[in-house]
Amino acid sequence: MDFMVSDYPGEGWDDIPVPSNWELQGHGQPIYSNITYPFTPGILDASLTYDWKGPQPPRPPFIYRDNPVGSYFRDVEVPAEWEDHSIILHLGGVSSAFYVWVNGREVGYSQDSCLAAEFDITDLVEPGLNRVALQVFRWSDGSYLEDQDMWRLSGVHREVLLMAQPRIALNDVHVRTEFDENLEDAKLKIRPRVWVKSDAGTLEGWNITAQLYDAQNTAVLDIPMSVSVEAVHLERWAPRDLNKFASMQADVHCPHKWSAEDPYLYTLVLTVADSLGRVAEARSQKIGFRKVDFNTRGELLINGRPIKIKGVNRHDHHPVRGKAMTREDMRKDVELIKRFNFNAVRTSHYPNDPYFCELCNAYGLYVMAEANIECHHLGSYIPQQPSWALPILSRIYRMVERDKNHPCVISWSMGNESGSGPAFAAAAGWIHDFDPSRFVHYEGAQGDPTHPDHVEGAGFETQQWPSMANPDDPPYVDVVSRMYPSIEQLWNLSNNPHIDRPIIMCEYLHAMGNSIGTLGDFWDEIRSRGNLIGGFIWDMADQGLLRANEHGEEYFAYGGDFGDVPNDGNFCFNGVFASDRTPNPHAWECKYVFQPAVFSDEDSKNGLVRITNRFDFTNLDRYEIRWALYRDGRQLQAGILTEQNIPAGTDAIVGIPIEEIEFDAGPEYWLRLSLHEATDRPWCGKGHEIANDQICLQEKEGLGAYVSGSKAKIDSEEGEGTVRIYGENFSAEVSRSEGHLMSFKIDCVEWLRSALRPSFWRPPTDNDERFRGVLQSKQVWRSL
Repeated sequence: MDFMVSDYPGEGWDDIPVPSNWELQGHGQPIYSNITYPFTPGILDASLTYDWKGPQPPRPPFIYRDNPVGSYFRDVEVPAEWEDHSIILHLGGVSSAFYVWVNGREVGYSQDSCLAAEFDITDLVEPGLNRVALQVFRWSDGSYLEDQDMWRLSGVHREVLLMAQPRIALNDVHVRTEFDENLEDAKLKIRPRVWVKSDAGTLEGWNITAQLYDAQNTAVLDIPMSVSVEAVHLERWAPRDLNKFASMQADVHCPHKWSAEDPYLYTLVLTVADSLGRVAEARSQKIGFRKVDFNTRGELLINGRPIKIKGVNRHDHHPVRGKAMTREDMRKDVELIKRFNFNAVRTSHYPNDPYFCELCNAYGLYVMAEANIECHHLGSYIPQQPSWALPILSRIYRMVERDKNHPCVISWSMGNESGSGPAFAAAAGWIHDFDPSRFVHYEGAQGDPTHPDHVEGAGFETQQWPSMANPDDPPYVDVVSRMYPSIEQLWNLSNNPHIDRPIIMCEYLHAMGNSIGTLGDFWDEIRSRGNLIGGFIWDMADQGLLRANEHGEEYFAYGGDFGDVPNDGNFCFNGVFASDRTPNPHAWECKYVFQPAVFSDEDSKNGLVRITNRFDFTNLDRYEIRWALYRDGRQLQAGILTEQNIPAGTDAIVGIPIEEIEFDAGPEYWLRLSLHEATDRPWCGKGHEIANDQICLQEKEGLGAYVSGSKAKIDSEEGEGTVRIYGENFSAEVSRSEGHLMSFKIDCVEWLRSALRPSFWRPPTDNDERFRGVLQSKQVWRSL
């Protein structure tokens, strides 16, 4: 109990790496649960059964099982040259709640396992060794807001650091880029906030300057922007209306626009200098010029061009490190997502590490940033309790504040599967006021009780309705969001006269087992309708944890493999990619359906094909187009086309320079065309294939009727229930009533163990068992 004191020896304590989850370091039990709170009352009583509703609903804020506590301490060297600085302790993510001490003195307490907590410890440290101690609780009342479908793991899972900054410093900056009506020139607007310690002295003569640099590190502004520190620190707030947003502003002529296809970044450098012009500190921020909007047809516009969200949901998960992903782990995830033609990520269901957003800025992925809110087990109970409105709002506005300058973030999602209620309406109002440049999403915001056609108390029934709407959604969200609609329901939503907002699927096509086979059908519908703006497949990677059995054989463990109760078995295995990021078979389906170029037959036998450019912004002249001619799978000819000028969203008929050949009768001939990167990219090397199609030039000739070369005599005879066919050394019997082959003998040896009959049954997939009612229907199919 006194581990936090400065001279506590820690004898017998274990060293573990930080960041990490302590359950994966030999301390405690991983638990995989989809909906059920692991601390539900009676959950460990073997006499009780439970489903996702309980055995008995828990009542916040109580924790109904033993609550593991992880105590940490670490001695840290503070340099003597930091003596005149402010010293900040940063903890990037701790699950689920913790207290912190420095040199035996209590500093503070924090919750929200996926946002950073920072503490000013300037007055608690001294030059030399200092002790930092943490007491981390596995469960807290905040755990009621962290009921995501994932492994429940504990500890300090993101980076920890000490940061020194001057006593007068830049504390934060809010950047907006606003285009003119022609989307040509832009205004760069900056609102800085400063950090001023009480003993910092006079602010007179101190200034903040800002310069913008392009990707070649060339200064963009002829004259840097400037504002006095005093004006920022002593800003007077208007008694009515709102203050002007920008205290620093500049016009930028025709900036290079950011998009997922062309993730062009500028660097904004802000400098704080004293009255003598001496630089106290400088900080930089990557920014992008881009505009997010909707048009009257309900299309999602990026920089004025309609785009579709080809997205995937992503958990922070590594098969060895759990939630404690390294920067290299995150980089590999982003590279994999890009290589398989996804263009968007939903950070399901919590803010990812800020470095993940930096990667999405640089590599080019649209991000739906999601708050760390899910209370699936309790439905709408929590967001309708006044006492929970502030924790919900806090988690949302802290996420928005943290990620507000990332160009990759095009949408704020207020959480996941937490019902609806006034807490979310209040949070949406705050976002709209603070950041009108992005759209607000929340799938739980369904049903409009002010509408005369609203059906009160419909609840889960709406999921089975033809258009999954009752009859519209509340006005505080900017898009109508749904999970797992059928294609027919998606079509009905698109045509619903009550719905005039864009429609997005925040989750669809549950990628578990043998799945995603209907992706092409979904995208035929999405591409044909403007107000269907796309969606996010569930999910990116299987959440397996690497274990070894008693023989040393490694495998990926799922729920229950650690003796964890409650657990949802292998329901955490629903990734486009396997736990080790090996592509599952359906990953290739995603890559093909999402590919940005299509090759189709125009008059291919004479060398003419149609090439369709599905890019939103990019001309195909930036890519290499290869072709190859095959005869029965053997390559005959191949080449690379000359540069093809096919702008985004257009198509062209292109001639393939096939040398004239004679097409032999019998074999099949195929023309394969593919699109490749012409240069190295951050996520792949030159030559990486991003699209391909095959066009049949000649089908294989049919085999025709089979004629036996045998002259052996074959006879038959009819028995009471069978027809017997026999010849030299063989006999066969067929049931007269059912047509089944009952017996087949060669040299008097029976080759059938049982009757050979047609079967309309296959082993059910995981999605069959869980979602498609196969348990009820399978007996019908088996009896055929």
